[in-house]
Amino acid sequence: MKAGDIIQMSYARGEMTYGVVASVDGRGAVTLHLPVGGADAARLDGRETALPTSFELDDAPGFERLFFVAADRPFKTALVMDACRKLADDPARVEKDPLVLPDGLEQSTFILRKAAP
Repeated sequence: MKAGDIIQMSYARGEMTYGVVASVDGRGAVTLHLPVGGADAARLDGRETALPTSFELDDAPGFERLFFVAADRPFKTALVMDACRKLADDPARVEKDPLVLPDGLEQSTFILRKAAP
């Protein structure tokens, strides 16, 4: 992967009905991908579903780490965004540690490694 590549993410909700997708990049920038601009977790579709928009990788070095956080009840996107910001503040942990979240929120994560320019 490299700057300029277009990424289209999808999720499979499993048993959970609400979710948030966020990312942290190699500069520590945090981005909310789902819901688009909302304060509340998105209601998840019952099958594999593509996010409403794709995104272009920027020139942040190293990686883009994506988090899918889901629950069987509504929750605020701020819970996930705050946890991502706290993780991003610690470069030694940002690529490997889980988000610190309240009970009842499940998370999945993966990392896109970027090729050196």
